[in-house]
Amino acid sequence: MKLSSVRAPLAIIVVLAIAPVLIGCSLNPVESIIEQATGGDVNLDGASLPKDFPGDIPLVDSEIQSGAGFKTGNDQVWNVTIKSTDPAIFDAVAAQLTDAGFTQNEIGGGTTETGSLGTFTNDRYTVAVVVATEGGVTVNYTVTTTALAP
Repeated sequence: MKLSSVRAPLAIIVVLAIAPVLIGCSLNPVESIIEQATGGDVNLDGASLPKDFPGDIPLVDSEIQSGAGFKTGNDQVWNVTIKSTDPAIFDAVAAQLTDAGFTQNEIGGGTTETGSLGTFTNDRYTVAVVVATEGGVTVNYTVTTTALAP
């Protein structure tokens, strides 16, 4: 694997990991700085769903806390964090995704006393879902185009 093929996905992961923190800042300069550093198109949409978020990926119906997207070439990543009150919401999320035609991957998922993690795939997307239950319940979706999926 070429180093350049590792850099773009790594940059995307870093951007999306810090996006919720950056969203509280002035967005235009932050987007510009990230775009210059990564060479991609970044959209930090604040407390809303990214404008180009795929409509065929079901989300739980609750308050969106943050939304971001990143595109470079044919690869695209979106990250959405949603507030919930149900600590057992992961089961509902898993049911929504499998009902929409996604397959839950058995490796790398599970539930602990502090939350749940699972990944789901179809022929177009990989969706990583993290439900955190400490200090309130949040559902975080990281969606990648299949080209980025491991």
